[in-house]
Amino acid sequence: MSTMTAAVPVPARSRHLSVVRNEQLSLPLTWEVSPGVPAVPGIPRHLRVVGDPGTYDTGGLEKLEVAWVARMARAIGEVAAGVRPAAQLSRWVERHQLERLGDRGAAMRRHPSAKSEHQWRTVRSVRLCPVADGIVETSAVLVGESRSRAIAIRFEAVAGRWLVTAASLV
Repeated sequence: MSTMTAAVPVPARSRHLSVVRNEQLSLPLTWEVSPGVPAVPGIPRHLRVVGDPGTYDTGGLEKLEVAWVARMARAIGEVAAGVRPAAQLSRWVERHQLERLGDRGAAMRRHPSAKSEHQWRTVRSVRLCPVADGIVETSAVLVGESRSRAIAIRFEAVAGRWLVTAASLV
């Protein structure tokens, strides 16, 4: 048994709509929130951009990654809170900074108001700012159970690796 299909003529309007449905339309790269107001604002005149990350030499090292900076910020915060031993960071933190962070951690453990389970849950808002060849200053926000703290860290390219030469928690 054979099946027969009859050719039914398609009106001209339907043919045009079927062509439009099959095409992928391009989206505009710029858009406006309302007429005359761009969705992405420009840089205000009173601010100026300082430095270009592409112009600094990293001393043959790989670029400093945001994820690694976030891990270091959290680890330094835990040492300063007395939760992590300072010796765990001896490879990445300069000796005098490590002693200072270790002393702060010991004082935090002795303090009567210190919580026994102080952990930084997340690291938010990591920023990197190249200062000069082989020097990058970073900042991050450490978020804990009851409070948040800001941390600023200075990384320097020393002996083929990134080394923390200054760290400050606020």
